[in-house]
Amino acid sequence: MDGGSTVHSIGDLRVHQLLAAVSQSARTRLLDLTAARLREQPDWPALRDTITAWCESGFNLVRASTALHIHRNTVVYRMNKIEQLTGRPLREHRTAMALYLACLADRLGGPDR
Repeated sequence: MDGGSTVHSIGDLRVHQLLAAVSQSARTRLLDLTAARLREQPDWPALRDTITAWCESGFNLVRASTALHIHRNTVVYRMNKIEQLTGRPLREHRTAMALYLACLADRLGGPDR
């Protein structure tokens, strides 16, 4: 999915598989409705990676910063920026999950992106 050569367990990719089964137009709608303001930012790839790492690290700041290979204060800065732009707290699991799905949809890409 990210172009790397890492081997993954199929169980780790069930959400990706589900998103890939959804139409491109539905994924684009999700992305537009959930992360439009974030995608307008020049640092969208870094914000997307931060959301992904935050969710995949179990909403743990230290683990997310380790996964991103950045200082934890940088993660805090990015999370604050994300919250300001979306108007929603990333520590609220529904917000985090919606943004996570939108980030995965963005990474899946497609012809009408």
